[in-house]
Amino acid sequence: MTTADATKRDLSTMLRPRSIALIGATDRSSWSRNTFDNLTKRNYAGEVHLVARRGGTVHGRAAATSCVALGQKVDLGLLMVPLAATEEAMADLAASGARNAVILTSGFAETGHGGAAEQEKLAAMARRHGISVLGPNCLGYVNFLDDVPLWTGAFRAPSQTGPIAIISQSGATASFIASLAYQQDIGLSHMISTGNEADLDSAAFVDHLLDDDRVRAIVMFTETIRDAHRFAAAAQRARAAGKPIIVLKIGLSDVTARSAQAHTGALVGDNRVFDGVCKQFGVVRVNSVEDLLFTADVIARTGVLKPKGLGIVSVSGGACEIAADRAQLEGVRIPPLSDSAAQALTEVLPSFGTPHNPLDITGGAVLEPDLFEKALRIMTGQPEYAALACLFDVPVSEEQVNDFSMNSLRHIAAGLKGAPIPAFMLSHTFRPVTETGRRVIGELGLPYVSGGIAHGVTALGHAWWWSEQQRRAASPWSPATAASPSDRPRTERAALDHLARHGVPIVPATLATDEASAVAAARALGGPVVLKIASVDIQHKSDIGGVALNVEGDEAVGAAFRRVMAAAPAGAKVDGVLVSPMRERGLELFVGCARDAQWGPVLAVGLGGIFVEVLQDVALRVLPVPPEEVRRMLGELKGAKLLDGQRGIPAADLDAVATAIARIGDAVVALGPALQEFDVNPLWVRGSQVEALDALAVWRD
Repeated sequence: MTTADATKRDLSTMLRPRSIALIGATDRSSWSRNTFDNLTKRNYAGEVHLVARRGGTVHGRAAATSCVALGQKVDLGLLMVPLAATEEAMADLAASGARNAVILTSGFAETGHGGAAEQEKLAAMARRHGISVLGPNCLGYVNFLDDVPLWTGAFRAPSQTGPIAIISQSGATASFIASLAYQQDIGLSHMISTGNEADLDSAAFVDHLLDDDRVRAIVMFTETIRDAHRFAAAAQRARAAGKPIIVLKIGLSDVTARSAQAHTGALVGDNRVFDGVCKQFGVVRVNSVEDLLFTADVIARTGVLKPKGLGIVSVSGGACEIAADRAQLEGVRIPPLSDSAAQALTEVLPSFGTPHNPLDITGGAVLEPDLFEKALRIMTGQPEYAALACLFDVPVSEEQVNDFSMNSLRHIAAGLKGAPIPAFMLSHTFRPVTETGRRVIGELGLPYVSGGIAHGVTALGHAWWWSEQQRRAASPWSPATAASPSDRPRTERAALDHLARHGVPIVPATLATDEASAVAAARALGGPVVLKIASVDIQHKSDIGGVALNVEGDEAVGAAFRRVMAAAPAGAKVDGVLVSPMRERGLELFVGCARDAQWGPVLAVGLGGIFVEVLQDVALRVLPVPPEEVRRMLGELKGAKLLDGQRGIPAADLDAVATAIARIGDAVVALGPALQEFDVNPLWVRGSQVEALDALAVWRD
């Protein structure tokens, strides 16, 4: 489905159907048996109808020969028929009045060009009949909140419903995440497998779930973004609603790209582009299933955190040090104790204890477990902290339920209860929450995160990053509109002139057609100059010796003119030589724009020289981009401190730099979709002076 078709869908009857038809039901299929058992044994309150071509008895019930033969409208049909029978089954479903379909059937785009053509036919049929389609090649979904387990395989329901929705292109991965949620006692609201996304994609479900007040966080496993602009729109809505989207997206290697193609027919977009998109729209990106789930759990608990730090309390000095190191890696601040807090803690700690953040309450807690409660009450009341974590473990077996652990847990629960900031207990290591653990947590009312220090502090780092995105002013964004400009700059001078028309400061230049005019141009500039050959047939001038730098004096300019002109290859059309002032003692930036297959024009910004060529130190965003977003891009660069000034070079005026780069992006957008690439290299910066020294436009033709 294209962006033009991507109007917001009401998926209420898709996710909360009053009646479901299992089409292609048969006792011979485990998919059919699983789905029927899930619906009839897991509290689904609606009607379940069976449809089989030959009718008869299926799963102990009478089956109709078609959806029309049911004699009543159903809200949703699950298609489990072979590929060749899909078209007939869809037509029958539409004729019965249904408007939702979930398609288990595989053999579509994931199999190659032939399957992709079949998938296009399926999508066209869905549009023609007005049917919303989930799939094909998907396992279905489970709406845990409303007891709709339309899942074609076995699954482990979480021990409790909760505010976290799972949307996964891979059904098996969705099931893995749900199993982890059960193991860690994390509540879920939905589990949705989107498969090949012939019609409804992940973003469509994000958009729908944002309107459900019961859902506070959305996690996604994705192989590709089918409709980039719909995803961006959903991300902007999520940010406005204060609901985090946490994404685990593959695409770091060629191996995963090939795997995704085989799995769902996905075209994996450039990984760095998607990383920039997440930063641009406030989407949290993680690298593991564990971090996906724990980050959602933590943010659902904390909401937007204040721009302050983390307080940590433990009975182990070693654990404090591990947590502090992890916080450093994740960008989580650990502010020192205030004098008043240190004094208050001195009065309650043993004489051998040292007030500090992270706070080790020492082994004295073995004899005085109320040290936990006293320390936590002091720490949660300090204005330096936006959140607090107490490191301790919940028992995993009855053998671990002893006086020390239970007394400590009671005092921890009391110390965390009613805290004015988000405060919870974090396990030392990744550990499952067993039946014993659930009992203890429930009895004491413990706000427990079982991910261990590594995953827990990583989740807190993501929570602070997301909170920062929530606080910053959102810049309205819409996709770059297509244009058909009459002007297509093909030379350096034409490209620079195009930038100038869009308010980008460019270096002065004079086109010299002979040696005398080159000398005159250099005299007029009154200092060292640069000479560059001007030719529509020569893109990379320095590679052929078509550039002369730091030239001064009539004789030297004349010789440089002759040398540069002689560098032109045979047959090249040469307009002359551009004469410009030599710019020195400044910082050189690289600004590039390229067209991404999914996202359209993308802006790349980096420091020149080794930072771009060797270290690939660039920040990326989808165009158009406002100046304030460009400033954030500059701050992401590994070499960002160079902008603060260096030997003899003044600090860059970041507002002037960001404005110039944003205008370069606007100039690129104005050139339309036929533009393949546009580079400004370098963009020269010295204090508040910013100039594009060179520009190159590459067209698709």
